[in-house]
Order: sequence, then structure tokens, then C-alpha cells
Amino acid sequence: MVNGSRKWTLLFVSISTSILALVFILLFSPYRITPATFEAIAEVNPLFLALALGMHISSWLVWSFRLKLMSDFLSGAHTDGDLRLSQSLKIILASLFAACITPSQFGGEPVRIYLLRRSGLTVGDGTAIVFGERSLDFMVGMIGGAISFFLFRTVIPRYSGIFTAIGIILILGVLLMVYGITRPDKLKRFIDWVFTKLKVHKMERIRDKVYQELENFHEAHKKFQREGKRTIRLALLLTIAFWFVEFTIPPFLLLGLGADPVWIYSIAAQFILLIIAAIPISPGSSGVSELSSAYLYHTLVSTPLLGIFTLLWRLSTYYTSLIVGAITSMKVISEMK
Repeated sequence: MVNGSRKWTLLFVSISTSILALVFILLFSPYRITPATFEAIAEVNPLFLALALGMHISSWLVWSFRLKLMSDFLSGAHTDGDLRLSQSLKIILASLFAACITPSQFGGEPVRIYLLRRSGLTVGDGTAIVFGERSLDFMVGMIGGAISFFLFRTVIPRYSGIFTAIGIILILGVLLMVYGITRPDKLKRFIDWVFTKLKVHKMERIRDKVYQELENFHEAHKKFQREGKRTIRLALLLTIAFWFVEFTIPPFLLLGLGADPVWIYSIAAQFILLIIAAIPISPGSSGVSELSSAYLYHTLVSTPLLGIFTLLWRLSTYYTSLIVGAITSMKVISEMK
């Protein structure tokens, strides 16, 4: 878990990087604020902006249902009762703060495991639930990302070759994941072969980390494979619903700004941003998310609106999660004393 001075350092870096990126986009980039931007702001429909924020809040509820579903299945006789939905929501919200200030949102996972243990589950079951969640997100994200990169070949033609290559890599990643589920030993031998060919001594730590992730994933999968096929199917549907709800935020913001919501391409852009955010470049993907969003949407949104759209998107998602997560985290900590 993130704590102490490191927590405040990550928070400072995350917020300051995000603010600097937004300032650059709004004031110095080709998408900077112009008189036409203020004219567009005057025509904003607050109903659609409220709907966008409501969709983000709704995504937390969907996530809470998924966490409760998986927790209730695994807890069995280990707890006195099922995890309440209010408990599940509190666990989700408390983990948001750590997720918002760590690369790839990895900080949220230890928080959820810890709070699940405090709710009566074993550490092993909590780990299986969290890795099960991440596996479902990974699968949906990879498949959606592959389709999205193929779609964006026509949106940004000069990078069509790169987008095609990334799409193929993501498809191969999904196939490798399926292969890893069915034949984990052979997948480990394949990874051994890859790292042997690379012949880089410093990559041993990366290899060990990959092995650990594979082991965690396989253990989580085995727990659900025995008797939880129905649970996994429902959890997969909730995962798809979660990302669909979350990815409708930009179209509602565009409707609020009086622009074309470009539903299909906007959702595709969000899948691409999800893949980019998974790269551990900066805490909370700050800076990277803002700049990547502005670039992906520059062919979908008129120039005067692009900067303010990017600002509203980050306020509706990242900053809302950061503030609500911080408040919930403080409440949880106070309850522990």
C-alpha cells in the first residue's frame, strides 16, 4: 500500500503533471482556448454534463456489484455473511485514491485486498478476487483495444500501419492469455525461451514478476473454474457494462458542448487511452492521458472545443475519483482507530 511521504510525493507529481498538461493544451497548444471557445461554453447544456458525471458515479456502482458478486462466491464459509453492497462500494472508493496516484493504477489493488481481508475474507481469497477483476478488465480491454486500433486507422491515416501492428499485438496478447489459462506450464516454458533469447541479465526481475503475475492469475482462475463458471459469466457481463458506462462519459460531454458525440469512435478512443494508461509512465497516467486524449480527439472534435473538452473529461473522471477516493480513504482510516 502507498503510505507516508511517498504517498504525498506521488499525489503532488500526479496533480502537478496533470495541471501542467492541461495548461499546455488550453493555453499553448494548437487546441488552445480562443474566443470561439468562450462562445461554445456559453451554449453548454449542463444536463449532459451532469449525465456525464452521473455515468462515472454509476460505473462505481457497477464495479461494486462485480466485487460483491465475486466476493460472495469465494467467501463461502469463511465469513459470517455476504459482503454488503455498501461495504463493497466503500472498498472500491477507498482504493480509488491509491489508484489515482500510482502508475497503471496498481496502488488500488493492495488497498482492495487489505479491505477485503478486514471484511472477513482470507488474504488468498482477496487476492484471487482482485486478480480475477484485473484479468476480466485485461481481456475486455485487449479485445476492445484491438478493435479500436483497427477503427482508428481511418481516423488518423498516417499512423495506420502502427495502429494495425498494435491491434495485431493485442489480439496475440488475448490468444496468449487464453493459452495461458489452458496450458500454464507450456506458457511458462515459452516465456523462459523468450527471456533466454533476449540475454539481458537485468531482465531477470521482470521475468520473475511475470512469473508471479502468471501464478496469481492461474490460482485465481482455478478457484473460479471449479464451481464459479456462472459467477465468471456474470462478472464478465458486469465488466463489459462497467467499461461501457465509463466510456459513454466523453460522448455526453460532447453533447453538452453542442458537438457530435461520435459514439463509436469516441468509445474506441477510450479503449486506446485505456491501453496507454496501462503503461507505467507517470502516477495516475497524469499528463499522458491529457495529451493522448487531445491528440486522439483532434480529428473528432472541432479545435475550439478540444481543450475545454479535455479539461471536462479529466474533471469528470480523474479528479472526481481522486477527491472521492481521498475522502473515503480518510473515513476508512478514521474507522480503524
